[in-house]
Amino acid sequence: MTTNDAYSYLDSLGFHKIKPGLERIKGLLRRLGNPHEKVPAVIVGGTNGKGSVTSAISSVLRAEGYLTGDYTSPHLINLTERIKLGGEEIGPDELAALILRVKDASDAEGESPSYFEVVTAAAFVYFAERGADFMVLEVGMGGRWDATNVTTPHAAVITNVSKDHMEYLGSTIAAIALEKACIIKPGVPVVTAAGGSALGVIKKYARETGSRIYVYGKDYKSSGGGTSDFTYTGREWKLGWLSSNLAGPYQLENLSTAISALETLSLDCGVAITEKSVRNGIANIKWPGRLETLRENPPLILDSAHNPGGGKALANALRTLYPGTKFTFLLGMLDDKQHAPFLREIAGVAEKLIITEVPSSRAAPAEKLLAAASRYLHCEIRIIKDYASAYEELLRMKEPSCIAGSVYLAGAIRKLIGSGAKVDVL
Repeated sequence: MTTNDAYSYLDSLGFHKIKPGLERIKGLLRRLGNPHEKVPAVIVGGTNGKGSVTSAISSVLRAEGYLTGDYTSPHLINLTERIKLGGEEIGPDELAALILRVKDASDAEGESPSYFEVVTAAAFVYFAERGADFMVLEVGMGGRWDATNVTTPHAAVITNVSKDHMEYLGSTIAAIALEKACIIKPGVPVVTAAGGSALGVIKKYARETGSRIYVYGKDYKSSGGGTSDFTYTGREWKLGWLSSNLAGPYQLENLSTAISALETLSLDCGVAITEKSVRNGIANIKWPGRLETLRENPPLILDSAHNPGGGKALANALRTLYPGTKFTFLLGMLDDKQHAPFLREIAGVAEKLIITEVPSSRAAPAEKLLAAASRYLHCEIRIIKDYASAYEELLRMKEPSCIAGSVYLAGAIRKLIGSGAKVDVL
């Protein structure tokens, strides 16, 4: 079979099809030699900030000299972005060969896996066979039934908990928190930035599993005006004058959570990590599409915020970075997201709104977004359904602008830029 056959097979499984349960992935991995058991892991769950924390942990471990396998989702442009070894994406042909190996194992198992399960299994095989020292795994959705949740990690991380994917995870914060808490394994330490009722659920689950828990604001914290100069204070580590290339005040919490996870690996698991590696690692994190500055003057910001928690963090970041500035938003969202609550969060920093449609079969119709926007945004609102045309109009306006609402929209814009769309990319 060819490379095209591999990707055609993967597409046939349905990119967005959810199949709860861990038995399929466990059976698949058994036939592949249980690669997930051969590399020490850190697993990162939560609602927002998972990717930033995953990237930060991996960046520091690489700075220390470890060969890290990063598994993240979704991708912005290419599927290969999800699987990185030593910070470099897997090659498309190598990924295709792994997909075909997983397919053979699946055919022998007798039950069709999901798209996400196939890619996850391929990542585990790749990391094991290439001799990774650590895997840093971002949970896809929830935790309990996520395909990444087959490992017994050295440490578990839960960033925060807010409402998202409620059709699968539950309608309350407590229910969603329980799904995410299920990445905690007996005796494995957990680091969390969750608060409120979610924190109560996670603490209870940690007690039941005999797991030490380290909480943001109690066991570790950050201080400072922004990511360019902040201090981390943990159980034993105190690091001042830290600087990171991740922008936005909300990243202080994410960076501190990542550093706490690294401190936990050091103190609780005996993993050698130096202060120099922490400093170098967090200063050089690669995580595009998250409060990414595409143009300085006037500012053009690309962000992947797509739920109310992300919208709130984005609005606060724009207020902090650009005081008194109102933005023209280019917005597209998936149909299953909370449109009105997201729009309510960004209303205070929006001067104009261009509504477009995300390049996805799950795209929210522009008219549906318009109805939601009309409730909270009292400003000029236009619909330009074609996202490429909408982006060109945004550039033509030459105003402070922000693109948000979906990872898929961020990826599509990044692809446009890569193909030559006019913008001064920094």
